[in-house]
Amino acid sequence: MATSKLGDKPEKYLKTAGTYADGKGLYLRVRARGQGSWTVKFGVKEKSLGPFDLISADEARKRHHAMRMEKKAGRDPFALLDTLGASKAEEKPKGKTFAEAMAKYIAAKSPSWSPSNRARETRRHEYLFGQIPDFVALRLPDIDQDAKNTALAVWNEQPKARRDVGFYIEAIIRFAETGKLRIRGSGVPEAKHLEAMPWRDVPAFYDRISKLNSGGDAVRALRFLILTGARTDEVIGRKERGVWAKARPTWREIKEVDGVPTWNIVWFEDEDDDENFRGMKGKKDHSVPLSPAALALLGERRADDVPLFDVPTNGMLNTLKANGGNGYTVHGFRSSFSDWATVSAGYNADIVDACIAHPDENLTPSKRKVRKSYQRDELLAKRREIMQSWSDFITTSAK
Repeated sequence: MATSKLGDKPEKYLKTAGTYADGKGLYLRVRARGQGSWTVKFGVKEKSLGPFDLISADEARKRHHAMRMEKKAGRDPFALLDTLGASKAEEKPKGKTFAEAMAKYIAAKSPSWSPSNRARETRRHEYLFGQIPDFVALRLPDIDQDAKNTALAVWNEQPKARRDVGFYIEAIIRFAETGKLRIRGSGVPEAKHLEAMPWRDVPAFYDRISKLNSGGDAVRALRFLILTGARTDEVIGRKERGVWAKARPTWREIKEVDGVPTWNIVWFEDEDDDENFRGMKGKKDHSVPLSPAALALLGERRADDVPLFDVPTNGMLNTLKANGGNGYTVHGFRSSFSDWATVSAGYNADIVDACIAHPDENLTPSKRKVRKSYQRDELLAKRREIMQSWSDFITTSAK
């Protein structure tokens, strides 16, 4: 068996989950698109050399060769891992600390603060996070929802401080991962941003609500929304003063396109008919490719006029809050999807925005033309691939 079966560019295998043999017991295991790690197996025993983004193919092969020589000499090859520096690389990922990320965030953000508020905002960050030193010392890859909840619990008696700390945590992590800041006064009307659960935390949250024995349609609707990247009112409709301002989606919108289940959200049916009006932000139809996991949440096919879900206005938000998502919004899962797709999976940002019908009113005419092309039927297959990869990431990463 020759070594280096994966060639000089093993990164190409990161596109699809699976196990790929490099030869003589060295494997690249891909859990989800873009997330791989090197493992070595001798007999029935297998250990990790570390994640793909930290351990190069050349380094993995050198370590594997050294371990094979140890085994050939009659020694335990796995005892060499600590010497090679691979010990616990996957369990304790490298990365900057939250304190380091916060310092860079403040340096980048502070010019947007008014001169009279700059010193006060800096002091407030220092004071609030000075009360949770253990959290601030964590490295970003080690920060999960439990770590955040523990930090926020310090402020349970001070709701405003808790809300502020929760907002700052997400803003700092988002900036560290994407370089994006939310700054007013740029000359472009600022969109209203709603707090998004970090994409790394979404699989564990999805797994948690999937195991609930209560919640009914609210839980199913929230899971469906996460998998499709849809807006709240697209999934459950919207009432204003007891009257439907936007009708609930019905089975009429679930169709097959090229033999594949697709959710066709129409711009409108009859906007003078309160019971049936289905407005779509952007004033255009939008097709959402449904993964098998998303389709399964709808259950057996019913009559065209039967709503997909029967959920009170705050049903999904209450489910989110009650299951470790307090401080986040339902709408924010759209940003979770976008960040995963562009930052982690490496998909084209325009195609990603087309997947969730992100509005394009602030784009230049040339960018609008590009964005429009990705909405065409012939590119539905590409969007279908992205939504399936997202579904796979959500439903398998927490297992």
